[in-house]
Amino acid sequence: MVMASDFYLRYYVGHKGKFGHEFLESEFQLDGKLRYANNSNYKNDVMIRKEAYVHKSLMEELKRIIDDNEIIKEDDGLWPPPDRAANKKNCM
Repeated sequence: MVMASDFYLRYYVGHKGKFGHEFLESEFQLDGKLRYANNSNYKNDVMIRKEAYVHKSLMEELKRIIDDNEIIKEDDGLWPPPDRAANKKNCM
């Protein structure tokens, strides 16, 4: 079970392509602070950053989803290396 005092969640998806390092990131902190960043670089776009606080019921639901799916038991070392062909495909 995820302990309330240990809770921190970060979601990141991104790649490096012809527009540079493009990514989308969300981060939930113990106090309910949500930090969001979106860096597309498309047509010289600037990075979007937002911060907000979410209700404790959303934080509890995130914890429940993590617990129910046993995400904490997964080993990050088992992820395969990035596929360069897929990376090029996603940049077009």
